Amino acid sequence: MPHQRRSSSKTPHDVAARIQQQIVDGTLRPGDRLPAQRGLSESMGVSRASLREALSVLETLGLIDIRPGLGVFVAHPASGGPRGRVLDAGSARDVYEARLALEGSAAALAAERIEQEQLAHVAALVEDMTEAMSRSDLVAMAACDSAFHDAIMEAARNPLLAGMYRSARAAMEETQRAPMAGRATLADTVAEHRAIVMALASGDPAGAMAAMRRHIAGSARRLGVALSI
Repeated sequence: MPHQRRSSSKTPHDVAARIQQQIVDGTLRPGDRLPAQRGLSESMGVSRASLREALSVLETLGLIDIRPGLGVFVAHPASGGPRGRVLDAGSARDVYEARLALEGSAAALAAERIEQEQLAHVAALVEDMTEAMSRSDLVAMAACDSAFHDAIMEAARNPLLAGMYRSARAAMEETQRAPMAGRATLADTVAEHRAIVMALASGDPAGAMAAMRRHIAGSARRLGVALSI
């Protein structure tokens, strides 16, 4: 991998996407060990902080295995459910329950307050997510998913709600990404997002809240966490 000048403009998702592409095109094969983080960050021209976050994304999506003391390895393909980093069931439940409350309320408010430009943006994100699914681009799907939930929180126009969301965003993002490692259920994820957009477009607060809560419960279920909604 040739050395590149470090760039602060590359996001962790950009870095994750590049590593994912090397896995897809066979440059990196299952079981291969990635270079040490210092060398890898220099060769990719990014900070070690951005690289660490990118590796966290890839691990959650089940594309790599991080083995303390041994290094980072390309994961072996697996069938069935999510094969990425397994969240502690108790902490995952806490996060999902918080998401039910915060994001369910945000969706209801957004249905009343969303502007046409914002609605077009979230609808476009679902289309981008669908396209990413068609090419099995988990990193792009995760980026679209994160942007989708952020956009709905912004459309809710409630600074206090947004502040609570931001304070727990890192944990929430992990519960958004992790179920995507179970590729057989990606279509369910996309369908749930479409249902949210339809409720927003209809200006239906109760419907938007219900659709968001169904999506969050579905995401939890794909990780083996049962929620009552």
